[in-house]
Amino acid sequence: MAAVKLLNLFALVSVALVALSAGPISANALAVGEGPHVARHVPGHDAVAKKRRDTSPTSTGRCKPRATSSMPSSTPNPTPAATPADLGVSTTSTTPAPVATTTSSSSSPAPSSTPSSGNSTSSSGKKWGLAWPNGDASYLSNFALPNVGFLYTWSPYLPSGLSELGIEGIPMLWGYDQVSDFQNLVVEGYANYVLGMNEPNEPSQSNMSPTDGASLWQQYIDPLQYKGYKLISPACTNDQAGLDWYQQFFAACSGCHFDAIAFHAYTTDAQSIIDYATTLYNTYNLPVWITEFADQNYSGTGGQASMDEVWSFASTITNFVANTDWLEVAFPFGVMYDLQGVNTDNSLLAS
Repeated sequence: MAAVKLLNLFALVSVALVALSAGPISANALAVGEGPHVARHVPGHDAVAKKRRDTSPTSTGRCKPRATSSMPSSTPNPTPAATPADLGVSTTSTTPAPVATTTSSSSSPAPSSTPSSGNSTSSSGKKWGLAWPNGDASYLSNFALPNVGFLYTWSPYLPSGLSELGIEGIPMLWGYDQVSDFQNLVVEGYANYVLGMNEPNEPSQSNMSPTDGASLWQQYIDPLQYKGYKLISPACTNDQAGLDWYQQFFAACSGCHFDAIAFHAYTTDAQSIIDYATTLYNTYNLPVWITEFADQNYSGTGGQASMDEVWSFASTITNFVANTDWLEVAFPFGVMYDLQGVNTDNSLLAS
């Protein structure tokens, strides 16, 4: 019988957990995002992504846009489980403030122009989000926890009933393939936030040049600021290729409006995520969103993190999110049945 899968990242900071099945509690520490990719001992994400594309028959779809013809139906229904206190998990924050610089920032030039921005995007105080591929699944309500405020689906489509749950749905313009659906759906009043392109620096993802990304932003996303939307940047991977793409994109998108900058992170080194987020904040002076992350080793050597290591990783990230005003929202990867090659100790749902 499969071990119980918990919303264990939120367990560190929530008053409730979510479990799918009965049985002894086995808390795995990451749980709610869909994510990109960086390996612990591999310096370049491009090499990691290439290895993944060459060796994994399923991983190329992990961050792909979901089908837009309909929202998928639900699968088994999770039920409420234990509280953090029940598991002996402390919610007291002990992680020190993030460092001011990173080793990767020195080789990335400052943008030629500073992006224009509004005020802080997240006014609810809820700093966790769901990267959600499960459509109108009935168990979505079990994730309406006090600190969960956001949800996106890698597409312009959103599940029904989000407002009743107190969750902000965020449509995404994943890439070129979604332009028509995005235009039809993302109109005034549909939502309050919009996410830019998914890993545009990655050939296996939305795959576009910074100049093309700027053109797409200017045509379809930037005008939404006048229709009540907060605009969240494209999300690159947490490596030098991502930093280079951002630099060229912001230079090409002179005069464009941004309310926050997003990125994705797949690594076994939690501190590297903190460092990367800090680099983005220091460089662009924008609030930061982590829209995918997981404890994942893509190096091909050394194996994956143990359950205890995943818990430690999650604890470091949750403390960072809780203690960093400019880190507004984080979306763990894992609220799905098929993690498409990502360490299953990051999983929330079990069969």
